[in-house]
Amino acid sequence: MTAGRRLRQLLDQKPYLVTPGITTALHAMIVERAGYDYVYTGGYDASLTLLGLPDVGLMTETEMIANLRNIARSTQLPVVADADTGYGNAINVMRTVENYEAAGLAAMHIEDQVAPKRCGHVAGKAVIALEEAVGKLRAALDARRDPDFVIIARTDALAAAGGGLDEAIRRGLAYARAGADMVWAEFPSADAEQPRAFAQAMHREFPKLPLYFNYSSNLKWYESGVKFEDVAAMGYKAMHVSLVAMRVMMQAFWDYAVDMKARGAEAEIDFQKRLIGHPMGAFHELAGFERIKALEQKYLPADEVKKRYDGAMGL
Repeated sequence: MTAGRRLRQLLDQKPYLVTPGITTALHAMIVERAGYDYVYTGGYDASLTLLGLPDVGLMTETEMIANLRNIARSTQLPVVADADTGYGNAINVMRTVENYEAAGLAAMHIEDQVAPKRCGHVAGKAVIALEEAVGKLRAALDARRDPDFVIIARTDALAAAGGGLDEAIRRGLAYARAGADMVWAEFPSADAEQPRAFAQAMHREFPKLPLYFNYSSNLKWYESGVKFEDVAAMGYKAMHVSLVAMRVMMQAFWDYAVDMKARGAEAEIDFQKRLIGHPMGAFHELAGFERIKALEQKYLPADEVKKRYDGAMGL
C-alpha cells in the first residue's frame, strides 16, 4: 500500500486527524512512537532549523527533498509536506510533484503566493492570479504517478494584500473544481468565525471535500480557547500544530544551555536524573543499535561479530 493510500484510508476511517509539526527524521520517529497517525513537516521549521534562515523562499527544493527523503524513510506513518509555491511555475511544479512522490511522501501542499513566498503568518504576502494558480494545480495533478498521492491546494489570499475571506473562498472553490484532493486556507487569527465561514462555503458545493487546517503557532489559541475537536466540528478533516518540534527544542535547549552556563556539570547531572525512566532516555534504543547488531549477526562472519562484542564496553 502506498503512503498516499494509507493517508486516504485514515481520512476515511477517523473523525479527524491531528499531528504536531516536525522538522527532522528524529522528530518523525518520536511522533510515530507517541501514537500519532501521520507526520507533517513544514517549510518554516525546515528553513530555520536546517539553514538558520527565515521562511521567505530561500530554501530550495533540493534541500527540502533531501530532508523529506530521510523523514519518509524513518517512519511507517504517511508524511505530508510543505512544497511552498511548487518552486516555480506550472512546469516546475510538475517536477516538484514527481520528486516529492519519489521521496516516499503521502501528500504535499502547494500555495498560491507569488515567488519568493513567505510564511503565511507574516506581513508582505501577495498571491498570483487565480488562473495561474489553477494552472499550477492542474499541472500538479497531472504529474503524479500514483493517483492516491494527495495534492493539497492552499490559499493565502485571506491575509494577502488585496485579499480577504471572499477571495479565499473564491480560490478554494476554484481549486476544488480543478480537482484538488484537499483544500487549505490560512487564517490570520484564532477567531473561529472565518474558518467556519470558509468551511461552510466550501461544503455547500463540495460536501465531501476534505479540508486541511493549520492550528498555527503564530496565533493565540490560549485566548480563543478553540480546541482540535472544535476545528473538526467546523468541517476540517486534518490539521497540524505548526512548528511544534522546533519550538519545543528551542525552549528546552535554551533553558539547558543557560543552566549549564550558570551551574556547569550540575546542570547535566540533573538533566540525566530527569531522563531516568523517560521514554526518550533510551535514545540508543530509539536509534536502532539493537537492530544493527541483529543484522550483523545475520550477515557478518560469526567470528567477526564475536570479536566486535566479546569484552567490548558500551551500552
